[in-house]
Amino acid sequence: MIYELRIYRCHPGKKKVFLENFKKARRFMKKYGVTFEDAWINPDRKDEFVWMRSFSTIGARDKAIEAYYNSPEWLAIVGRIRPLIRRREVRLLKRSR
Repeated sequence: MIYELRIYRCHPGKKKVFLENFKKARRFMKKYGVTFEDAWINPDRKDEFVWMRSFSTIGARDKAIEAYYNSPEWLAIVGRIRPLIRRREVRLLKRSR
């Protein structure tokens, strides 16, 4: 299993709008092979949003990301989501056991 930890820093005052749009983006993740695991708010950083998604293999990740980011659903909302993000950090993780 491959996990993807995603840490976003929103532009000041934009996190609420980002979260509203993120909920829309979550609705069709599974359809394209993206498994949403969970999301967190950092109480020490009001602009930060952290979430995790997973894939069975790296190959499955590549296929799912290609399908998701080229889907008509994503293309319809990406222009409302990406401008709200000031900084994005992505880490690929695999269990250590």
